[in-house]
Amino acid sequence: MNALRSNFGSSRFASDGFFRTALESSPDCVKILDLDGRIQFVNRNGVAIMEADDSAGLLGREWLKLWDEPERPMVATALRGGAAGETQRITGPAHTFRGQLRYFDNVIAPLCDDDGAPVALLVTSRDVTELEAARRAAEAREREAELNAAVLRSANQVARLGGWHGDFQTSLLTLSEEAARIMGGGPRVQTMMEALEIYDPEDRPRIAAAMSRARPPGERIDYEAPFTRRDGSRGWLRVFGEAVYEDGVRTGLRGAAMDISDEKAAEETIKRAEQRLVMALHMAGMHVYELDFARRLLTHHGSDDPLFDTELEFEDLSPGLEHIVDPRDRERVSAEWDAALAAAVPFRSEFRVNRLDGREIWVFAVAETSLDDAGEPLRLIGALKDITARKRSELQTLEAMASMQEHETRQKLLLDELNHRVKNTLAAVQSVAVQTLRDEGDMAQARDLFIERLLALSSTHNLLVRRAWDSAALSELAEATLRPYGRPYALAGPDLQLDPNFVVSLGMALHELATNALKHGAWRGAGRVDVEVAEAASGEVVVTWRETGGGAVLPPTRRGFGSRLLERGVARELGGRVTLDFARSGLVCTIRVPQSPRLRVVRVED
Repeated sequence: MNALRSNFGSSRFASDGFFRTALESSPDCVKILDLDGRIQFVNRNGVAIMEADDSAGLLGREWLKLWDEPERPMVATALRGGAAGETQRITGPAHTFRGQLRYFDNVIAPLCDDDGAPVALLVTSRDVTELEAARRAAEAREREAELNAAVLRSANQVARLGGWHGDFQTSLLTLSEEAARIMGGGPRVQTMMEALEIYDPEDRPRIAAAMSRARPPGERIDYEAPFTRRDGSRGWLRVFGEAVYEDGVRTGLRGAAMDISDEKAAEETIKRAEQRLVMALHMAGMHVYELDFARRLLTHHGSDDPLFDTELEFEDLSPGLEHIVDPRDRERVSAEWDAALAAAVPFRSEFRVNRLDGREIWVFAVAETSLDDAGEPLRLIGALKDITARKRSELQTLEAMASMQEHETRQKLLLDELNHRVKNTLAAVQSVAVQTLRDEGDMAQARDLFIERLLALSSTHNLLVRRAWDSAALSELAEATLRPYGRPYALAGPDLQLDPNFVVSLGMALHELATNALKHGAWRGAGRVDVEVAEAASGEVVVTWRETGGGAVLPPTRRGFGSRLLERGVARELGGRVTLDFARSGLVCTIRVPQSPRLRVVRVED
């Protein structure tokens, strides 16, 4: 494990261009930590997000200590979970190296070896400061609106209202001192037509009609309108009253006036703030949903880019988010939702949305529910942001890492195999050299034989190279070995599939038999060679080399390299038996080998 862990150190990732490119392409702060939580790699965007001078100052530092003290227990728990093989996700504030307070959403994923054991941690940190700020702004806006409403209600209760009275007989309007002050400081007694002059021209007909229309007793006059004071300043008035009747005859009007300029200014301020927030949400690509449970009303602000197939309704988000979550993520998100409610903390999650068209869209969601004293929901505010591009980037990063690991594993296997092949080849060359020099007293002849045998070994290796050192057929091997001699031969029986070691052994054997046939056997004259493959009743494979038509054959007076190779080397390598019959009609070499995955008969269906 120590060796594997070191493979995930800074030296490996810093020097691997393929892996570096994959991580550097991420817009987020991507780090590789060892299992002790020390930074082994950080991408360029990560250095910029953390506002560090360079990556060198970060390498080897404990990621935990880059967080403020209040956040460290949460981070330490997440690191332990990641080291135990479980993906973790935490969100919290942290200061950059230049002192800025930012909010980060962090995914801590274990990197495992081939046995599934964690060897390092991949940490992807996304700056969600703007999202957090938008959520806080929405909360502040709600608090401000509630506060303003409360202040206005209190002001209405304690405010001094200015009274007024209109007499239809004299067409005069009489104002109280407070009413005169509220209406801009004009005379306390004026005609009703003069009283209309403080209003905008376009509003005067509406107000005059409201004042003059006949009303039954008890019906109220109530209107709001902008007006201009005597000093030229602008304001808003709310005027309410009722008709005055004497002996059943409407004789005038009476009521009160209230300056609502501050209230209207507050409404305008809130309206502009809402417009700015909506603009910010549009620019950030965010969707904010507000649920009023008492009125069963759903309000949407923010981006016009649709996340869902259809426009959401109140029932889609009440009592939970199950309807909008893709079925693949529904169980997990429901558990996260229940946990947030139980802990009375904001809900945070990432999931795929439920769409009928099958289009995959990932969102980051933040939501919080306000409850009444009985624990029933009053209001829910939720923010959704499309993070599909980031999710695809994360997936590409993980795929790149997996591809890199697979490439390294394959490369190691190839190097191990090459090392093994080179050792075997050198051993074979050494054996051929020793045996050739021992059998031949004439050095020139020994040199020629040695070269011929090396060429035969090379031909066999070339065949295996074309087959990627996987396996080769006996028919291919025989053709490659015997065809260069230009003498008659034939192959009969089923073909055999041989593993690389068997290919080398049988290739050398066929070369020695062919050389012997050319010098001492059938090919010395007008004879031929037949190579036959058959399956014995015992299940063994029988390969027979039979020479005919070359004249009488005499047994050798001594056992040379070829005989020893066949009777000992080939028999030992193939795990079988080899017999040489020097019949007068021609040499017969019989090789009997048990079938195995290393040597098998090729059936017709193969």
